[in-house]
Amino acid sequence: MSKQADVRLANSLLLFLISLIILQIIYFVAANQAHQRQAQTLSLALEKRIALDLPWLRLPNDVMNSVADEQSVRRYLDQLNQQAAENGYAIRALALQGISATEPDGDFTSQEQARELHVPGQTLSLKLGFKTFTLLDGLSVYPLLAALLFTLLVTRPREQTGQQDDTDREPEALPAVPKLVVNLRERTLCNSLDDKQVQLSNKPFCFYVALLEYCLQHENAALNHNKNIPDELLDLANRYFYRLIELGHTIRKRPDFSTNLDKMLSEIRAALDDVFRDCPEVKAPFYPPKAQGEGSRSKLHNYALEQLRTEDLEIIGK
Repeated sequence: MSKQADVRLANSLLLFLISLIILQIIYFVAANQAHQRQAQTLSLALEKRIALDLPWLRLPNDVMNSVADEQSVRRYLDQLNQQAAENGYAIRALALQGISATEPDGDFTSQEQARELHVPGQTLSLKLGFKTFTLLDGLSVYPLLAALLFTLLVTRPREQTGQQDDTDREPEALPAVPKLVVNLRERTLCNSLDDKQVQLSNKPFCFYVALLEYCLQHENAALNHNKNIPDELLDLANRYFYRLIELGHTIRKRPDFSTNLDKMLSEIRAALDDVFRDCPEVKAPFYPPKAQGEGSRSKLHNYALEQLRTEDLEIIGK
């Protein structure tokens, strides 16, 4: 990953975290306000319900000298709380005129409010309990999703613009340079651009593969017609011949690679002319140079592959 891509990723993460914090705070404040409004609405509704049910409740009344029926009042408060719990309301009736309901959930006892119900000739006390709004109540997955969507909407165009700028700044691609591919399994030569395969007979094929490896191992090698072929080069040719036997290409007698050098080189050049027919200008690194001149001078020329590089060659089945 490039340094510029790392910077874009870091900026995206920072934008996501900042937007998540801001959206979560907004959600928390809004949820808290909604909780407070709901508590006020529920308290008014509960007071109204109790006021309507007062004629059927036996509460203590000093004016009428009546005694309260605590059990019936407690059952009434418990019934109200049960209905509130079933509906998911964050409110409970804790006590009415000094008569307490059965011990409610502890979440509703930490935030209590005392109210008064005014009825003809009497004022009744009512204690209500509200569920405390906690931090967990203000957390939600929606700010997370919104922050993620916001980050994608903001960073996506920037990434596309950045990629376009990178593309605009990229230099023009250099033309592909063909490689010479030597396939021992198929006993063929081809270039990597068009995959046109050309076969050679065993002797020139093995000698050419050995020549390729020898020239890679010996920079500025001197291979002259007026000198014997180096033993190392002959050993390499014999090794590749035995490799062809292992691959099932031949069971013939091992050829003498030290004879008929001109014929072998001629067959190799002909095959390379066919391999690089569509791009003859790039065959020089692989092409054994021809002798220049006549007579004794032609024996002094070097048929080594002086321009050959390792990255220009691929041998399959070695």
